[in-house]
Amino acid sequence: GNIFAAIIFESGTLGETGVTRTELGNGLVPGTSVDSHIFPGVRFQVTQPVVLSEVGGHFVEESSGTFFGVIVALNDETDFPDSGDLSTPDVLGAATLTFPNPSKEVYGNLVLPLDPGWYALVFGSGLFGTNGLGGAVRNGVDFGDPSYVAHGPNLQWFNFDIFGTFFDNHRFVVKGAIVPELNALGMVLFFLVVLWSLPNRLI
Repeated sequence: GNIFAAIIFESGTLGETGVTRTELGNGLVPGTSVDSHIFPGVRFQVTQPVVLSEVGGHFVEESSGTFFGVIVALNDETDFPDSGDLSTPDVLGAATLTFPNPSKEVYGNLVLPLDPGWYALVFGSGLFGTNGLGGAVRNGVDFGDPSYVAHGPNLQWFNFDIFGTFFDNHRFVVKGAIVPELNALGMVLFFLVVLWSLPNRLI
C-alpha cells in the first residue's frame, strides 16, 4: 500500500457508488450542488504535522467538466474562509478534480504540508481554471458530527447545520501522511518521497 494515501480526515463513509446524474437531479439520491455558486466543504483538525497528497470524495457530474478542492487555514473550529472567491492567503492550495458519471470516489493531487491546527476542505467550480457542474453525493453516514460549511449566493459563508440535518452525510476526504519528527534534511527527503509516490495518472 501507499503510506502517503493514509486518510488524514474523512467526513463520512462512502455510500453506494454508481449514482446517475438523473437519480441525483430528481431527488432519488440526496446530493449537494458543487458549481460556481455553491462551494460546500467541511472543517477538520490536524493534531500533528502532516503532508497532504490528495483531496476528494464521492461526486457525480451534472454536465462534464472539472472542479476544485482547496485547503483553507482556519483560526479555530468556528472560523470561516476569509474570502468568498477564495482569493485570500488563507487558501493554501488547490487540486483539480474531474466530475465522474455515474458517481464514484474521485481525487485530485494536492501536496501540502500542514501544521497542527484547524482547516477547511472546500469544493466548487468556476475558480482555479475549473468549469464543471456537478454534485456531492450524500448517501454515506457521517463520522461523528462533521462541521460542514458552504458558501452560497446571498449567504456568504455559513454552517450547513443551520438547515438541521438536511445537508449531512457527505464523503469529503483528505489523504496524506503523518510527518515523522525529522531534521531539516530529513524533511526535504520525506517531501521528495511523497512527491515521487504520487500516482502519475490521468483521471
